[in-house]
Amino acid sequence: MRITLASLAILAPLTACTTTNEVSVELAPDLISSIDGKLGVRVLALSGSSRVDGDKVDVTVAYTDRNGTAHPIDALAGSTDDDGVFEGELEGLNWDGTGTVTATVHGGDGDVVGTAVFAVLDRTPPKLSITGPTSGQIRIDQETAIQVKISDEIGVSQVWFETTVSNNPNGNGNRDRSTVVASGSLDATITFDVRAQDTQVGATMTLYALGADLSGNQAAAKPITLTVVQ
Repeated sequence: MRITLASLAILAPLTACTTTNEVSVELAPDLISSIDGKLGVRVLALSGSSRVDGDKVDVTVAYTDRNGTAHPIDALAGSTDDDGVFEGELEGLNWDGTGTVTATVHGGDGDVVGTAVFAVLDRTPPKLSITGPTSGQIRIDQETAIQVKISDEIGVSQVWFETTVSNNPNGNGNRDRSTVVASGSLDATITFDVRAQDTQVGATMTLYALGADLSGNQAAAKPITLTVVQ
């Protein structure tokens, strides 16, 4: 008896080939503080209801502050993971303004794009410093120029300058304040003229400066102290 063995063909299981045709972009947090300046990005590549892994992803940003100035932000690049997700973090969003995140997924049938918008709120206070006489002294009946340097990434609204004088030995003091409107300047040096009276010889004069930006954020300079001399 002859037994003929039929040849058996082993077939690989059929798999569906998915190609990205939809891109979802999620951003967090919803509203960014300019102090932190960071934004999380989550990109999901989909083919119908299926997630697509292994596709290359590029994330770019178009970002302008509220003065209309564009600020370049480093792009992100990578690939979707086994869950069809690419995640990254954008940095440098430190100006009050708005922007658009664009995620481009390079699929087998071409590029597919998704977008999302974000906003940045100015929470960054201005920077101030006071420059007085290098001698650390102020002479009576002589106007002395004191400079306050202030800068802000959006613009300065006002600068307040204040002096207090304590007369020795009883410690009585007086206080004087001036205000200057800085008209939205990004970087300004403001000069205040200070005069000590002859009755204040031997007293100490302390100088203060406070500034506010166009968003209402405020900051104070480090005070400096001068000795009133003849």
